[in-house]
Amino acid sequence: MFVSGSCDKTARLWDTHVASRAVRTFHGHEGDVNSVKFFPDGNRFGAGTEDGTCRVFDIRIGHQLQAYPPEQGDCNTPSLCVTSIAFSISGRLLFASYSNGDCFLWDTLLAEAYLWPSLTVGTTLYYLSVDSGPSGQCLLAITIPPLPFNSYSPVDSFGLGV
Repeated sequence: MFVSGSCDKTARLWDTHVASRAVRTFHGHEGDVNSVKFFPDGNRFGAGTEDGTCRVFDIRIGHQLQAYPPEQGDCNTPSLCVTSIAFSISGRLLFASYSNGDCFLWDTLLAEAYLWPSLTVGTTLYYLSVDSGPSGQCLLAITIPPLPFNSYSPVDSFGLGV
C-alpha cells in the first residue's frame, strides 16, 4: 500500500496488488496535495497541501480525522504552502515545512503549533524538506542555506514527548 498526493486536491490510497486504480480517494483538500506520509501505525496518513493545511486521514474508514490549518498556529500567511510533512514515531508530533521557509511542529493531541526555531544566527533559513529520524525522536531537515548534517530534538526544544 502507498499513498499519493495530487494536483486535483485529492490523496489516493493504492494497493500494489490491484493494478491501474486507487483503492480509495480522499477528498476535502482546498489545494494541491504536496506531501503525504503514513502515520506510524500504518492505518492513517497525513497530507500537506497548497492551502497551508495539514490533514490526517484514517485509511480504514476513509475519512478525515483532523485538520491543522495555518491560522491555528503562528503561520497565518495567506499564500503559505506545505512543502513536506513527517511524523514522530508515536505520531504525537507532526512536522511541517512551509513555502515561506518556516517549519512548524504540530502536537496532534492538542492541535497546537510551535514554530521551529531558526537553527542559524544572522541568516534566513528555509526548510525544504523534513523527516523524522529512525527513532522518531529527532527532526532531520534539508535547508537553504545548507547546514552541516544535524538532527534536532523536539523534546529538548519544546519539552514535548514523542
